[in-house]
Amino acid sequence: MTAAPPSATDVLIVGAGIAGASLAAALAPWRRVMLIEAEDAPGYHATGRSAAFWHETYGGARVQPLSVASFDTLARPAPEFSEHGFLSPRAALTIGQRGEASAVDAFTAKFSAKGVEVVRMGAAEIAGRIPGIRPEWSEAAYEAACSDFDVA
Repeated sequence: MTAAPPSATDVLIVGAGIAGASLAAALAPWRRVMLIEAEDAPGYHATGRSAAFWHETYGGARVQPLSVASFDTLARPAPEFSEHGFLSPRAALTIGQRGEASAVDAFTAKFSAKGVEVVRMGAAEIAGRIPGIRPEWSEAAYEAACSDFDVA
């Protein structure tokens, strides 16, 4: 990274975590971007927590579409950026106990309506995926398209 005087900067981004670094990378082809960070290293507080798992249902109404939109870039980044993708497939279950069927149904319906592949599962299907699970965990939504994020 080259140090540039402030007058040579079109966009100043404060915080070099996942969001700040991603925004800087996205804007760099069109703008002179300066990315600043108070910590000793970029991503000091960011990498390895929620960033380690990618799923289409992550985030509220404003963030979830960004999660979906990020998939292609993370799975197949531009060759000049990385020779390999940053995602490894891993499915996920959002589970609920007896009596929470309506909440799991609402979750499934909400994201299915947005084009996310979410499959409703009952107790037998859950037990087949999680051997030894207690029987009160009888409601689930299955997301096949989730991935682990290579944070290294």
